[in-house]
Amino acid sequence: MRETTSSVVTLSTLLGELLIVAAVMAACVALHAYLQRRFKSEVLRRHNDVAGYLFSAVGILYAVVLGFVVVVVWQKYDDTVSNVENEVAATADLYHVVDGYPEPSRSRIRADLRRYIATVLNVEWPAMERGQRIPALGADEFEDAYDRIDGLLPANWKQFAAQQASIVDEQRLFDARRVRLVHTVPAVPGILWFALIAGAAAMIGFCFLFGVENRPAQLVMTATLVGLIGILFVVVNAFSTPFSGSVRISSDGWAYLQQRLPYIH
Repeated sequence: MRETTSSVVTLSTLLGELLIVAAVMAACVALHAYLQRRFKSEVLRRHNDVAGYLFSAVGILYAVVLGFVVVVVWQKYDDTVSNVENEVAATADLYHVVDGYPEPSRSRIRADLRRYIATVLNVEWPAMERGQRIPALGADEFEDAYDRIDGLLPANWKQFAAQQASIVDEQRLFDARRVRLVHTVPAVPGILWFALIAGAAAMIGFCFLFGVENRPAQLVMTATLVGLIGILFVVVNAFSTPFSGSVRISSDGWAYLQQRLPYIH
């Protein structure tokens, strides 16, 4: 039975992000209250029809873009979780299938895999959590196992079958590792963040152009809109970097595999 990959929520980081959202909400409400005192409600209400039409058009466009980004980053996060589980499974399968190799090749390949797992846990995962460049140590250890697997000259059908199965598993491991490294790059580029922030500013700006009789209720509406957009920004930021931030993929699967390796024969 294998340990499944889970997510880790850093409450301190998440709380900090929510406090930033609350501060932005307070700033927008304070600015809106200042503009309410500066401009008469009767003057603003003259443009409610035009402002309402434009607000609806911009709101629909922005909702589509923001919703699309949320779906994309969540899909990437979910795919990354599945890929990590596939990499762990491929490593375990490879460790098991080389049982058909002769000594000393079998022990050397398994030693390479043990070192690879230790490197993923102790070197690569902390680097990914900090958003740093991943050292080449893990790749070198994987290449050592790769060379030993491909370099075997089978002496019988059992060794031939073991080599063919090992080649399949090593290819799975190689592909999963490559995808994991690719997914360390944030899913939302800077230009898209600029577009999201500009769209949010436009939506909030339109709120300032409406004139209503119940001004406190209008401030509550502004706070609600800003808070909702801010929370979605937190979601996008959290899931765009699967291995770092307030919500990230844990290394539980690798840790469980490392504990189980001595019992796999």
